[in-house]
Amino acid sequence: MTKPTTVSDQQLAVLAPLATLIETTIRDTPIRMGPGGLDDLTGQLTVKTCVWVGKNVLPRTKSLAAFVADVDAERQRQLAKFGDQHHPDGTGSKSQQDDAERARRWCQDAFGSGYGTWVDILTEEVVEAYAERDRARLRAELVQVAAVCAAWIADLDSRPAARSAAAAVTETPASQ
Repeated sequence: MTKPTTVSDQQLAVLAPLATLIETTIRDTPIRMGPGGLDDLTGQLTVKTCVWVGKNVLPRTKSLAAFVADVDAERQRQLAKFGDQHHPDGTGSKSQQDDAERARRWCQDAFGSGYGTWVDILTEEVVEAYAERDRARLRAELVQVAAVCAAWIADLDSRPAARSAAAAVTETPASQ
């Protein structure tokens, strides 16, 4: 048996503007008597709620909605396969902090010399996350990792298919 989900006042406060929109729409939309009398109200609520969600909930960055949907689908697969997981972070050791400093220098040098890549950026962000002991800073670093992944995927998706196929062929090691 699952326990009921509780919603905090803070979580509800986020929805206060939506609740006000719904309340105002109900108050301001005339309801006709008879069959279909609630159609106007239903239509107004649907449109206004969709607009509100589009402005306040959905990602605004081009291609981010697809990224979020893909990540959500993968998380659903992980949850189905492994369940809700809880593990130690395993971050913040001296060697991980040293690795983070080296990765930062490498990335700066690579881009300073004009040959930086997505791998350089992502490696720097991941290794910086490994170096964090503080929970809030670790979370911030992991958000940066996700943002770099989103940017890299957006870049991949923006490339013409023929160019991507040609790049894949030239990047495939000859031993395969």
